[in-house]
Amino acid sequence: MEFKQSDIMQEKVETFLKNPSDEALKEILLASEGLIYHFARLYGGGFCIDDLFQAGCEGIIKALKSYDQSRGIRFVTYASHGIMGEIRHYVRKERRYYYPAYLDNYLEKAYDYIEDEFNQNEEMLSDEQIAEKLNLSANSLLPVMSAGLVHLNHLDLSQIKAKSYEHFSLPIEDKLFITQLLYKLTKIQKDVIEMVFYKDMTQEEVAKELGITQKQVSRIKEKSLLKMREIINK
Repeated sequence: MEFKQSDIMQEKVETFLKNPSDEALKEILLASEGLIYHFARLYGGGFCIDDLFQAGCEGIIKALKSYDQSRGIRFVTYASHGIMGEIRHYVRKERRYYYPAYLDNYLEKAYDYIEDEFNQNEEMLSDEQIAEKLNLSANSLLPVMSAGLVHLNHLDLSQIKAKSYEHFSLPIEDKLFITQLLYKLTKIQKDVIEMVFYKDMTQEEVAKELGITQKQVSRIKEKSLLKMREIINK
């Protein structure tokens, strides 16, 4: 965030604290619009921007109620945690579609990076900077941040690509391809494949988790892989 903008926000907050009023609150929310929209766009993946913005406004209002100038923390820094917290809470509530664990891992890494960078530098990161940190192409960020808010079938998964390949790890585009194949499997087939190949569980651990025998796990795994190969060949 530019220093001038955060400085203006600080002035308006100090005015509000001396003489609280609806008009002074509106001035603070108006000065905070850019900050709120920035985090709404990042965390919400373009989903329901008006609702995300309202959640961010709630973060500002809650921050005002507990802000203590004497602690020497600038309001823009303090309020940003409130904005991020309320928007993330809203996003968690709205995530209703299945998305694989490796996408959740990207989301959590993005959240941590955004928050850490703002804590240190009060800097609003670009999509390119966040994608670079996650080893993703710049166009990957929007669909990755939309995971769970939008059904995977409605996302442009072709946009999600690793920037560079890492040793001993499948690139994200290959993981997504396998995920799409999983939709063709039955629930127990899908569970077995995910536990064995994504969670690195042994067949014995999978059997215990699902309440079946190890031999059954082995048969389900082989049958599932055969079915996936047949889909690829077609």
